[in-house]
Amino acid sequence: MMLTLLVMCWFCFPDKPLSYHTGTPAPQWQPRLVWGCLGLYIVFLTALELKQELVGLALVALGFLLLARRVVLSVDWTLLLVFMAMFIDVHLLTQLPVLQGVFNHVGTLSGAGLWLTAIGLSQVISNVPGTILLLNYVPPTVLLAWAVNVGGFGLLPGSLANLIALRMANDRRIWWRFHLYSLPMLIWAALVGYGLLLLR
Repeated sequence: MMLTLLVMCWFCFPDKPLSYHTGTPAPQWQPRLVWGCLGLYIVFLTALELKQELVGLALVALGFLLLARRVVLSVDWTLLLVFMAMFIDVHLLTQLPVLQGVFNHVGTLSGAGLWLTAIGLSQVISNVPGTILLLNYVPPTVLLAWAVNVGGFGLLPGSLANLIALRMANDRRIWWRFHLYSLPMLIWAALVGYGLLLLR
């Protein structure tokens, strides 16, 4: 796949040097913020272990409001909500009786069936939440790992990294141009990946 990517870049992108420019200054070392984040991380992990998630969340929020209010204001809250919705939805999906009946049959699928299911599910709810959902019904295998990695290609929701990268690009046209490359790569990766699995 790396070789495919290099060849595709060679033919699809112009041969001109890249120029990097940014209007934002390099971030300065802020030891107080770093140690504060580390301390709050430990506080939150402890709260999770004690099953006091809301208390931990409140303490972290309070800590940031006291230590670094600008961090709270500069967080990309819309992207964070997308992350939360995807992972929460996965948990809620596994609780629906209708879908429980459907996913109970996942364990009986053939290798090819599981391959296509994992790739297809990744296109809808992203590959990481898709992995979490499927692991409720099938054991962790190389086939599943490869399938959800391939599922990162294709449609925009295939990988949360797609959402992050395209938002960073700050260009509306790139949202549809992305699929001109990603959808063919999905088909190619699915074929090559499954072929390599058969050769193992």
